[in-house]
Amino acid sequence: MRTVRSRRSSMNIRQIIVSVLIGVLLSLLAIAVPRAIAVRDDGYRWFDPIVDIRGMIVSDYVSEPDEEQMQQAIIKAMVESLDDPFCEYVRPEDQANFRKNLSGNYVGIGARINGTTEYLSIITPMENSPALEAGILAGDLILEIDGESTKDTPVDDCIDRLLGEPGTIVNVLVRHRDGSEEELAIVRAPIETRSTFGLIRRDGDWNFVLDPERNIAYIGLDQFTTRTSDELEGILNRLKQQDDLDGLILDVRSNPGGALTAALETADLFLQEGRLLSISSARPERKERARVFSATANGTFTDIPIMVLVDDRSASASEIVAGSLKDNDRAVVLGERTYGKGSVQEVRELDQGGGILKFTTAYYYLPSGRSLHRIPGDPDSEWGVDPTEGFIVNESIEDFNRRYERRLPWTVITNEEPDDPRTHDPAWIREQIRDTALARALEIMGDRLADGDWPTLPAQDDSGEVARRAELELALDTRDRILERLTGLEEEIAELEQRTSLEDRGLELPEGLESNQAVLELRDDDGNVLGAWRIEELEELRRSLSSVRLEPVEREN
Repeated sequence: MRTVRSRRSSMNIRQIIVSVLIGVLLSLLAIAVPRAIAVRDDGYRWFDPIVDIRGMIVSDYVSEPDEEQMQQAIIKAMVESLDDPFCEYVRPEDQANFRKNLSGNYVGIGARINGTTEYLSIITPMENSPALEAGILAGDLILEIDGESTKDTPVDDCIDRLLGEPGTIVNVLVRHRDGSEEELAIVRAPIETRSTFGLIRRDGDWNFVLDPERNIAYIGLDQFTTRTSDELEGILNRLKQQDDLDGLILDVRSNPGGALTAALETADLFLQEGRLLSISSARPERKERARVFSATANGTFTDIPIMVLVDDRSASASEIVAGSLKDNDRAVVLGERTYGKGSVQEVRELDQGGGILKFTTAYYYLPSGRSLHRIPGDPDSEWGVDPTEGFIVNESIEDFNRRYERRLPWTVITNEEPDDPRTHDPAWIREQIRDTALARALEIMGDRLADGDWPTLPAQDDSGEVARRAELELALDTRDRILERLTGLEEEIAELEQRTSLEDRGLELPEGLESNQAVLELRDDDGNVLGAWRIEELEELRRSLSSVRLEPVEREN
């Protein structure tokens, strides 16, 4: 039997439902609104003591306070309380420099420089740079920049004078290695730094073939920029076309990182599939927002064995490349445990030109689930990328410095390239370049190409313990450097105090006096010379004058 409801009955039901829904919504609002107000009140209450202290200082402090400086100090204290070295607040007046450093691009002459010498010295001009085009070579000294001497000038000041607008000219006085001096007019241009390098240069260009007989290539990456993966892919394609790519040693030692996209694109060159990386917050309520990045098959180099060289200075993007290739069994890793910089920073501008805040919002996680980031104060946690078992090769600070010094002549652009590089010989690399890790990598890669499998090497000390010892060594070295600098400062202070004391007593020596011009005379009361002595060291004379009781005597000429 069909039941027929009247139209009025349907309308009554509809009204009842609407009334119930309104009641539910009002109930929810009754709960949510006070809660939101409470949360907002909690946020405002956080400022109460700050507002109170500001009011007391502004109204009653003994002198007029600088309110802007007070505000900056509060912001700085909040950021410092995070105890995160990768977080920083950038003041409004520093924003332009911050953006320039963030982009990695600049306008200048294009040269790597050494600021530890008396005059600014050139390590090497960059490829296709204004400096190289003007005739600057490795080892040159820049004596003057636009007529101003660089002698004992802070390196940052010299760099600021070399930078400028595109197309403008900077005049430099250069002393070449043969002793000749030349004034050069260099036209400033935008500098795009290259991120790939080989072991040595031949005729000014990088040579990426380490062993021509076994077709073992070596490519180093010193940073990750938007151009890195394209540079690397171009080199790999060229080597492949020349049949010079049966094995690859990829060097990311001392690579501080760079652009995340560049790291993902670099790892993707060698993987057809699989997870590369995930990014997630450590806060439980945000875990579900994790981002996952996976490899794609296009343009992949899958038929070459790869060894990645790392050290305790390999950080961030370089750790992503090494870790993703290792976790996907695409490469073996040789060297030391990496630095452990696996945090993601966001850069946000404050309203009304209040500056910039750079702060950590998430962590990087490798395909295995391991966090890359090292947590300060937790030495037993797992972080960074460990070398493959048996592939640990440690390098002390002294060894690192020696390797850098010994390799430098082979890497600069110069008219005097060293002869007879035997890069195919591990013994030559070990003895001439002083690169133990690369020599070992070349030996292992040779075994891999001969046998078809990576060799099984005996287990070594735990890489975490090795990393802790390396960190201790670095801390001790840093302490020694600080103590050395403090000793130097104490000597400078003592010398300044000595000179001040001599000036106060009227015993200061004339300015510009040379050692070979100074003669000390001893006279009697009548002015007769009893003896005369030539001064060898003026500093010794100053110390002598400060240690004895003397008073200057006015004499008539």
